[in-house]
Amino acid sequence: MIRQISIKHFRSIIKQVVSVEEITTFVGRNDAGKSNILRALNLFFKGKTDYNREYDFTADYCKFAPEYSQRAKEIIVELVFKLPKSYRKEDHPSFVYWTKVWRSSGPHRAGEKWGLCDLVGDVIKDKQDFPEKSQIPAMLSRIDFEYIPAIKDERYFENLQVKLYDALSALGLHESSSSFENEINKHVQELMESISKEFSGSNMVKLPTNLGAIFRALEFSSNGIPLSRRGDGIKIRHIPMLLSFIASRKQSQAKRALISPQIWAFEEPENNVEFLSCFELTRQIIDAAKSHTQILITTHSPAIYSITRDASLPDNLKTASYYVTKANNETIIEPTGADSLHGNMGFLQLIAPLVEEKKKLWEEKEDKYKHDYQKLAKAIEETNLPHLFLEGHTDRRVISRILKFKNLDSKLKIYVPNDGSNCANSACDRGHAFALMQKHKKNPVKGLILVDKDDAGSKAIESINSALQNSNYLKAEKLPPNEDLKKLYSNKKLKVSVDLEKLMPPELWNIAKQENWIEVIEDNMDKLNENGCREVVNAKMSFDEIINQLTSHQIILVNYKFTDDGKEKISKLIKNLNDDDPLLEKLAQSFSKVISIIERNLLKN
Repeated sequence: MIRQISIKHFRSIIKQVVSVEEITTFVGRNDAGKSNILRALNLFFKGKTDYNREYDFTADYCKFAPEYSQRAKEIIVELVFKLPKSYRKEDHPSFVYWTKVWRSSGPHRAGEKWGLCDLVGDVIKDKQDFPEKSQIPAMLSRIDFEYIPAIKDERYFENLQVKLYDALSALGLHESSSSFENEINKHVQELMESISKEFSGSNMVKLPTNLGAIFRALEFSSNGIPLSRRGDGIKIRHIPMLLSFIASRKQSQAKRALISPQIWAFEEPENNVEFLSCFELTRQIIDAAKSHTQILITTHSPAIYSITRDASLPDNLKTASYYVTKANNETIIEPTGADSLHGNMGFLQLIAPLVEEKKKLWEEKEDKYKHDYQKLAKAIEETNLPHLFLEGHTDRRVISRILKFKNLDSKLKIYVPNDGSNCANSACDRGHAFALMQKHKKNPVKGLILVDKDDAGSKAIESINSALQNSNYLKAEKLPPNEDLKKLYSNKKLKVSVDLEKLMPPELWNIAKQENWIEVIEDNMDKLNENGCREVVNAKMSFDEIINQLTSHQIILVNYKFTDDGKEKISKLIKNLNDDDPLLEKLAQSFSKVISIIERNLLKN
């Protein structure tokens, strides 16, 4: 692997020498010149500077380099490699230097030199020729260098797919393609016979000798959705995996004793990748480095440059970080650490207000928690009835009316947040405070948290169950689906949740529709789960085909939702229903499973 890079007179770099490790990050602000380090490497290995941009001395030679009389202007890149153990000999140095020179006419072959050397600090010493019949030059020629540009367009991904083909073709891909050709010929046999009869001769369908063009057009799919139709961030996160796969296949082609070093120069991997996903990208980079790939990265993202402190980083994998600045038009590269980078890149200034805001919110939540605790403690002292914790006031109106209809309302106490924060987390917070108080009571009271069956409800219940660890005093459950919602779940393509309003009978939904208490969900993709989205995106099914087996009421449940105002009004309507109103009977039937959960957890010994 490369252990030192020396660059002279390239673009904004007059002369810089840097030591590099298995993972090396170059961090700096825009136009500091950090990309020129990786572009110099691309010039060294590929003869190009930017991705698919040929060497241009006028553009690539440093405008601020000192001028010497009677000496040609030159760009010089010198690399020092540490030899793999299998290539080292006791009586020879364990490092290799490799120098390349470019002039206005192009590569200066007379200036290219390589050989063994020692590296003391950043000084190259004791240069000497390779021993006769040495395998080191062959190993150096097998270095597989990959430059990943900052802008990763469609052309880059197409070329990456062709590289995948190149790696696979050497492993007998053409042999396996013969069965593909035979299958095609079966389907066009009649056509081929007609052509043969007309023109005399044997005709058949053959794949081209080079399948690169086919691989360029291939669609790589993730969960059935083509990669080309995924977002840029998803595509970028495929790069380390594709490159690692290609490298492993190339290595398997070589003889067992041969080594094919892998080096990546990765420009700004965080481009178009959401911040949290950058941490997953970092894990992929570390996994690649574990598989003997050296990776050099330019980045602005703390999620990437903090790789040096990543918990998954093994002890034997070395890293280095550099901060790149520009002074008097010259790029300066200096070693640094993640903490210094946070300050230099403005990250600390960015998060300081967020930390202060979170602190304030935490203090407010703690005050509210203490207030709720004191209020609950007083209420519990006044009653020994079981406690039911619901998400909000509309839930309480509806559940209370059904319990009253069932003559169960006097047997338990319902609690909801008083501050209007109607959500699963609020119900769970109050329930948590209740459970803590029961620990110290001689005769503890039962409690039940009942929340919507959706993402928020599932996360809240997971959190409270983790905190309580099978409490004897408090249980947490989600609203169970009725028959209509079970039908929607069985569809397997619809995004389904269970809330209070969805459990209501069709008669109440009809009233809500007439009163404009519900609204249409405009985007059909919002009604589908990932499986359904995949079917629609790939044109396997239309949205109408997905819902065509549903009843009219089930279709309303899919296409509509209650407005906040509508929830208030429908709950007040239910609260004022008379006992002899048929609507109340139908409502109680729709909520029969909900009432069973309440009875089982709170009213049975």
